[in-house]
Amino acid sequence: MDPVQEKYNATVVSIQHLTPDLFIIKVRPDKPMPAFISGQYVLLGLSSNLPRRADCEPEFKEQKPDRMILRAYSIASCGDEPELFEFYISVVANGSLTPRMVQIQAGERLNIGDKVRGFFTLDTVPASHEWVILAATGTGLAPYISMMRAHKKKNFPFRFAILHGAPRSWELGYREELAQHANTLPNVTYIPSITRVKEDTTWAGESGRITRYFDTPVLQERLGIEFDPAKTSVFTCGNPAMIEDVKKILEPKGYSVHAPATPGSLHIEEYW
Repeated sequence: MDPVQEKYNATVVSIQHLTPDLFIIKVRPDKPMPAFISGQYVLLGLSSNLPRRADCEPEFKEQKPDRMILRAYSIASCGDEPELFEFYISVVANGSLTPRMVQIQAGERLNIGDKVRGFFTLDTVPASHEWVILAATGTGLAPYISMMRAHKKKNFPFRFAILHGAPRSWELGYREELAQHANTLPNVTYIPSITRVKEDTTWAGESGRITRYFDTPVLQERLGIEFDPAKTSVFTCGNPAMIEDVKKILEPKGYSVHAPATPGSLHIEEYW
């Protein structure tokens, strides 16, 4: 047996392929893990001895044999249900882990870290803030799924605007779930947007990059949102270029990046 696989400590419960390069995977650890806070992440790992998907690009960095390939992933499941972890993952064509993980099947094994980490969480938002904007591209949506599932149970004292950008509508993961939250929870607004409209001619929703919501009056006119760091917190997760663009737009308005030692109203989690 592969000596690395002997270290596996979790079982795949299910894997749902949304597209060839997008999937939702649910994992059950062998041992109970402590409850976590929505927005945190954990390590997932597979053996380097496993084959990569054949149509992927060559590895950016070729892996040596008999190694555990570990990467951090934000958790999409709710923090008070640590017996089952859910992840929203995209295949990195020249990566090491995801071209292996995309081929995994229910019942197979992998490794999950024993510690959940991260400060990209709603408990860092001042109670005085009215709005929390959750902006994501691609699978950067994962921590917000966890937050909304927790919000449904706990009713956080904020109004939420979820901005999700993807190239095409079929790459807007969790769209039905988020639309249901927006329809059933009085303080949640969901705005999905796609960029490749010519490739998705049946799409009748919003189009364009989600950064435009930060430098135009759209959100203020539609929802009454003020980009004031004393009133509105902004979370950004996903493509580093999107995050940098939002940062450049908001810093002149008084926003600063949040850190445990220096609290701010702009929260950043690069997910690439």
